[in-house]
Parts: sequence; C-alpha cells; structure tokens
Amino acid sequence: MENNIKVGIGIMILNENKILLGHRAKNKKDTGGIYEVDCWTLPGGKQEYNETFFDGAKREVKEETNLDIEDLELFGAADDIQPDRHYITMHVIAKKYNGEPQVMEPTKEDEWKWFDLDNLPKNLYSPSKKFIESYKNKTINSLNKNL
Repeated sequence: MENNIKVGIGIMILNENKILLGHRAKNKKDTGGIYEVDCWTLPGGKQEYNETFFDGAKREVKEETNLDIEDLELFGAADDIQPDRHYITMHVIAKKYNGEPQVMEPTKEDEWKWFDLDNLPKNLYSPSKKFIESYKNKTINSLNKNL
C-alpha cells in the first residue's frame, strides 16, 4: 500500500437542472482511483504534476467526453478513502460547455447521459455522490435563505 495522498478532480457540468453522468463499465480495470464499477459518475480523474485543478478538469472532461468546458468554479473538496488509497477530491463546477458527450474511453465508461438533479440513478459513484449531495444541500439552503 502506498502511503501517499493523491488529488482527484470531480467535475459537475451543469445544463439547467441537469448534470452529466457516465456509467462506469462493468468490466472496468482498476486505474488507481477509487475503485467502484457499474455505477454512475461525474467526469473526473487525477490531477497531474504541474497542472492546476482547473486545467486538470478541462483535460479530464475532454479526454472522457470530448466536451470543452468553461466558466469553472471550485465548489469544495472531500476526502475519499478506501483501505488501500486516499484521495482529496476537488469539486469543480462547469457552468458552460461546448459539444455533445461521447464515450472516449470505453474501457472506463460505456455511456454518458444527462440526469435531472431531482431524478438521479441510485447507484452513484461514492465520490460523485458526496459532491452531488453537497451541491444539492447548498442549493436548498440558499433557496431557503431567500424565502
């Protein structure tokens, strides 16, 4: 077991009240991240050396979906820990995108699909689930403050 904390990036691409999720292929190989298969995930991956997390977010989304993202915001961060790995995952929101989602890495994801924030699939990737729940809670709290 490596005793290094690594940096991951999860990207929530907003399209009105919808977000883009990819289905992690059932036969997916362990790529060194948090290992969970047959679930729905936000685009994302590992930050590379000498790369900002915004540059990493743009690169990962392009590599996985062929989308170009813009108008990025750091939403937060979370610890994602399994017995043999530990990531600090940066939560990035993309408010603009160009293109149509495509499966660019079929050994990782086999489908990209837009989901309404109020009608998400049950089997969410645990790091994505943390991000989405945090976003939804903040949005609800903001709305309640404005009432």
